[in-house]
Amino acid sequence: MSAAERPSKRTSVLALGASAIGVVIATLSAFYLASIATTLVHRGRYHEVIAQAVRTGALARAHRLPFGSGEPYAIHNFNDCLILSMLILPQDDNALLRALSPAVPADGAPWSGVSPAGYPPYVQCRDLEVAMVSAHAVTTNLYHRYLHGDWVLAKALLAIMPLSAATNAMALLVGLLFLSLAALAARRLIGGTGEQPRERAYLALGLVLFSFSALPVFAWSFSFAPSDIMIAGALLFFYLRPPSSLTDRRLVVAAALFGTLTALFEFLTGSAPMGLMAVIAVIAFDDGGSVRQLLRRLVLAAAAFGGAIVLSFAIKMAAVSLIWGVSELGIFGRQIGAHMNASGWDIARQNEAQLNRLGISVDAIRQSVMLSYGYALSKIVYFTKLMAFGSATLGVILAVILPLALACLSAWQALRAQDPLQRLRISLVLGGCLVMPVWYLAFIHHTIVHAHFMFRPLVWPLALLVAMQAWSKRSLQKAERAPA
Repeated sequence: MSAAERPSKRTSVLALGASAIGVVIATLSAFYLASIATTLVHRGRYHEVIAQAVRTGALARAHRLPFGSGEPYAIHNFNDCLILSMLILPQDDNALLRALSPAVPADGAPWSGVSPAGYPPYVQCRDLEVAMVSAHAVTTNLYHRYLHGDWVLAKALLAIMPLSAATNAMALLVGLLFLSLAALAARRLIGGTGEQPRERAYLALGLVLFSFSALPVFAWSFSFAPSDIMIAGALLFFYLRPPSSLTDRRLVVAAALFGTLTALFEFLTGSAPMGLMAVIAVIAFDDGGSVRQLLRRLVLAAAAFGGAIVLSFAIKMAAVSLIWGVSELGIFGRQIGAHMNASGWDIARQNEAQLNRLGISVDAIRQSVMLSYGYALSKIVYFTKLMAFGSATLGVILAVILPLALACLSAWQALRAQDPLQRLRISLVLGGCLVMPVWYLAFIHHTIVHAHFMFRPLVWPLALLVAMQAWSKRSLQKAERAPA
């Protein structure tokens, strides 16, 4: 590269960075204005909506999975009760401040394990019932560490419709987006239009994500459905507008917008790593370009996506520290550190007894990072039955056995591939499959405590590997026809 070329390339990178930053600031500004607008709705409206949901049984609604046994699963979880509490608790008198961070119940009395009638079986739902009886009597704290897009969405939807209508609409939209992706790909595949490997890959992505994302349990939740909608929408956008058809600037803008929306709805429920795997998917399953061009698109899209998430949280915490004091940054850091700590997690008495019968000491697990990691993975695998409609055996097959088998097959195909672009494509997919094992290791404490929903991102390695096999069909046929 000549000296004359370097400044222009540096300027190009700076311009792309400026575009991404502009998208983040514009999106956060629009979100904050929407949050301010929703503060105009009186808390009494939300009290009526929640009371109606309790009376009709909509809040305590549960689904029985076809292959499961025992009690049905509540479709509104503890985060939903926490979000609903935010709607009825007294907030700051200043609309600009109460639009930034909501008040939530402080740690309350020990929970008996029995929820009030009409409420899901979580301690946060007990706290919601207490707030419904006398909101002013509840001790509260400000909840600063998230951007709370789910809270703002709940305020907007419940201002105009009942809880059941709002959550049914979210569930319907999640399903329609994944099915629309699959249907569009199938239509082009059957009609012989478009790039056939790409259509097969997106058909596989749409079907696997729709079928095995545990939507019957989570698609009605304010803390899960919005991020699923963002991810499904991003896949649909990049299917219709392949990254290779976009200029660098438009690719960065789209990825930064996706990253900012992911940050808005990230409640540490796995949307960030799932979004990253989605970015890898849309880059890998794109027909245009060379190895260098594919790598460039991957770097631009992943950097814009990840950078937007980091910048969004940085802006939020900067605003919090300016208003409520720099000490809030320390609290935020300690909370993140606690989620990453291998020790300090609690365990149910019956689970501890089971481990003791196996000769395993809970204290020994807590003192070892790798033992804690192993315990975290065992809990994740246990809850994969929800991916498989209640079947523990099928859950292990879908989340562990089949992905491992497909990963070995893909690695073998990469070694045999004569096309460098195909080798890179497979390598990206295999790398994407490592996102969740690394995430689980980084957030061991959070994984152990919240394995009952953090298993959901494991659908992505399965989706990526099945899509890779659907894509590779043509490449394998070419390799078989090639002369020795």
